[in-house]
Amino acid sequence: MDRIADTIVKRRKLIFWIFILLTVLSACFIPEVRVNYNLTEYLPSEMRTSQALEIMEEEFSLTGTARVMVEDVSVAEAADLKQRLARVDGVKSVIWLDDVEDIYKPLDYMDRKTVESYYKDGAALFLVEFAEDDYSLNTGKAVAEIEAIAGERSVVGGSAVTTKFMRESTIKEIISAAIIAAPLIFLILLLTSHSWFEPVIYVVVMGASVVINMGTNVMFTSISFITQASAALLQFAISMDYAIFLLHRFREEKAGGLDAEPAMKEAIKRSFSSIGASCLTTVAGFVALMFMRYRIGLDMGMVLAKGVLISLLTVVFLFPGITLFTDKLLERTQHKPILPSLSRLGGLIVRYGAVVIVLLAMIIVPAYLAQASNSFLYGENSMVSIEGTEAGKGLERIDERFGSYNPLVLLVPKGSIPNETRLADGLMSKDYVSSVQTTVTLADPAIPREILPEELSKNFTSANYTRMIINLNLPVESELTLQAVEEISHMAHQHYGDGYYLLGSSSSVSDIKQVVDRDFSTVNLISICAVGLIILLTFRSLIIPVLLVLVIEASIWINMSVPYFMDGTMAFVGYLVVSAIQLGATVDYAILMTNRYMENRKNYAKKEAAVKALTDSGWSVITSALILFIACMGAGVASSIRGVSEIVLLLGRGAAISGVLVLVLLPQLLIIFDGIIGKTTLKSKGRDKSIIKEE
Repeated sequence: MDRIADTIVKRRKLIFWIFILLTVLSACFIPEVRVNYNLTEYLPSEMRTSQALEIMEEEFSLTGTARVMVEDVSVAEAADLKQRLARVDGVKSVIWLDDVEDIYKPLDYMDRKTVESYYKDGAALFLVEFAEDDYSLNTGKAVAEIEAIAGERSVVGGSAVTTKFMRESTIKEIISAAIIAAPLIFLILLLTSHSWFEPVIYVVVMGASVVINMGTNVMFTSISFITQASAALLQFAISMDYAIFLLHRFREEKAGGLDAEPAMKEAIKRSFSSIGASCLTTVAGFVALMFMRYRIGLDMGMVLAKGVLISLLTVVFLFPGITLFTDKLLERTQHKPILPSLSRLGGLIVRYGAVVIVLLAMIIVPAYLAQASNSFLYGENSMVSIEGTEAGKGLERIDERFGSYNPLVLLVPKGSIPNETRLADGLMSKDYVSSVQTTVTLADPAIPREILPEELSKNFTSANYTRMIINLNLPVESELTLQAVEEISHMAHQHYGDGYYLLGSSSSVSDIKQVVDRDFSTVNLISICAVGLIILLTFRSLIIPVLLVLVIEASIWINMSVPYFMDGTMAFVGYLVVSAIQLGATVDYAILMTNRYMENRKNYAKKEAAVKALTDSGWSVITSALILFIACMGAGVASSIRGVSEIVLLLGRGAAISGVLVLVLLPQLLIIFDGIIGKTTLKSKGRDKSIIKEE
């Protein structure tokens, strides 16, 4: 490490220009990173839903959909508008009332349920199918053209519109989150710094690491929109500690009488182990995500783990050079500590330890039970919901007028028209089915297939399958919806055995639930074991890993119990991801506190050591927790996408809770288990027991 530190200091100009080049190149590559908005791509290939998607792609191709509602139009005007929409480049078909009824008949002579599926209270509803999938740029352009043609009286909604909205809003929301969080983070850094210029160095160095990480994502085939929207701020906030640790150590070495260059060499050598351990625990949480069968975890885990490692390298190699370049400016802008000492607060926490333990037990035990009783959502819709946005409000207006649109695609073996007719009639008889679109419902079953319109045949029949589009008037995810999906599957099985395939947001829920339920046990076990092992190697103690992981796990239980007590639901994927990230990202606070306690025990009795540990590391813990909290709150407030917002808000709240428990619970546990720590820690005899007070 001596040689590395010496090289970093001596070659700081070369290193500086290398990082400048890397940052510029990475910034150029950021627009080339492909962002994936299709969460179904992350499902395991052996799932029934994944197999259905493959069959659908082979037989019909996967196409995007949208609903277009136009108000205050007559039937004749709506028929004319339909033809104009059908001519839009990128539109495959438009289905409306004239496809199922003779619109030249009076409406009173038509089937009321059928009419109200397409025309109600002077409003027409068109079902648009695109030539390409929801995630295609051509589909996005077609949506924009449809909005222009339909005019101000129209509302356009559906999966293609949601994807277009997410694509357009992701980058804007990253910038908005930065605008919200950056001033507050800068203020926190100012308040906890010893020089007015310190925050500038932190922001420059961590900003460079974020840009490099974002640009190097080009090495992946794609990254998910959830990762794209959250990774930058998470990386910035989580790894800020590394730069703070190194600068604090540099200041201590200079205060000990060393000049700037020797002080920086010593700072690199002495802080690398603690920074490295901090980095490893964080990476361990991200690596645990990579073991999820639902591969969104692999996506987030790889990008965030890479980001944290890049931050570590940036701090170790770039930060020393910039600090030495600006050392004189740092000295000229020094100021007295702004924040008060925490010694009095530390004394109160330790003095009333028994009360603290009882109060926290009264919170933690119910929290543990509550977090295990949460109501979860498992479907893709729980992650991509855009409620409250203009696009979301438009969808709500359509649902209010025509009912919810929750389509399922049923693929059945081609060939038996009587079977198709009986199945379609059976489906239409169900109260939860608002419409069934297939060849036998859009054309007389008695007409030979060979003379059906080419467009109709192409949309609903392939070489091997007939396609039925079933619209449920139920929410995407509920107990009633699950029962309806099971009943539809049973009906299809009666006619076709196992030869059918069912796909859609609602039908995938049970598949996803099975996968992520198993993922939770795997990720939880791996993250706890990996973090515990790193702590074990760091402290060479058997009991310390148990105590530290327990404190952070308790904070996770409290964090995850909040939705239960607020009678809310949460996406299970978000719950799983945040549990792993919170453990890896916030256990650093506990490591820092414990490290100070162990150092102080060489010279102080256990209670005095705990008070001094709180005094020495309290503001560092508060600073780290606040930075992560504010960064996450900024991203959560800025994001209009439920999956992104929920993950970052959960993590932000978790960081704050972890910080509080490390400050008030961990000191009590260190005092209570002090004797066991001494007996189960390697080389514990290194403490100078002659100057430890009688306990």
